[in-house]
Amino acid sequence: MTGASDTLDPIAAAEAGIAGSKHLIASVADDLSQQERWLAHYRMAERRRARRVRFQGLVYRLELRWRHLTRWSRRLALTCLRLAHAAAAFLWRTAVALFLILRRAAVTCFLWLRPRVYALMLALAAWLTASLAWTLIQARALARAARRGAAIGAVWAAQQSCILAMTAQRWLSAAWAWTQIEAGLVARNSLNGAAIGSSWIAAKSRAGALSLQDELVHLASWTNKKAGHLSRASLATASLGFSWAKPNGQPASANHRALVTRRCTALISFEPRRARLPAIRLSATRAVSSDADRASP
Repeated sequence: MTGASDTLDPIAAAEAGIAGSKHLIASVADDLSQQERWLAHYRMAERRRARRVRFQGLVYRLELRWRHLTRWSRRLALTCLRLAHAAAAFLWRTAVALFLILRRAAVTCFLWLRPRVYALMLALAAWLTASLAWTLIQARALARAARRGAAIGAVWAAQQSCILAMTAQRWLSAAWAWTQIEAGLVARNSLNGAAIGSSWIAAKSRAGALSLQDELVHLASWTNKKAGHLSRASLATASLGFSWAKPNGQPASANHRALVTRRCTALISFEPRRARLPAIRLSATRAVSSDADRASP
């Protein structure tokens, strides 16, 4: 009864179906996740395999190119070797042929030049002998001519030197006479100039002395006058000061008078009168200057 009831209960059957479907969905989801992981791993593996295949292809192509390059370089080396061998053989054959041709040409030239060089040497020897003989003859003739020319030149030089000496003697005598005459004239002119200069200097000095004496006379008179005025003024000032400063009932000293005013003290001393300078008369000075003029030459 219980099994029939479980089978016949729709709710339980639905719940059981739902639970089974959940387990199925979970298993399917697990399978799907495993499938996705497998696909991801597969894609990664395929990428790695593609990279490996591309690298292998590149290595293979490089190897093919290297083989092709080595094959081509080997062919080029063989070709160059063949060309070098051929060129060396050609050059050797050409060099040998050229050497043989040059040897034949040199022998031919030597055979052709030997008699001509011998003849040229003989001609040069003859020409050299003739030129030496001609040079000796010309040298002797030139030596004779030079000796004659030297003798003629010596004679001419002696004659010219004698003529030049006589001419120089005449010139020197004339120059000496002219020099003596000019020296006498210059001496006379210099003496006259010295006399004139000395007389002019004496006149100027006398005039200067007279003017100086006049100035000294005027200066002495002016000094005497000023000294007299100053002495009289000082005496008047001293007398006025003495009369003003004289105390009441005190006798004055004979030698000096003292002036005392407040805090000042002045001493006044009277010196004896000095002799004046002697007066020089203008007439006496003029007489002396006239005597000096008469005494001068």
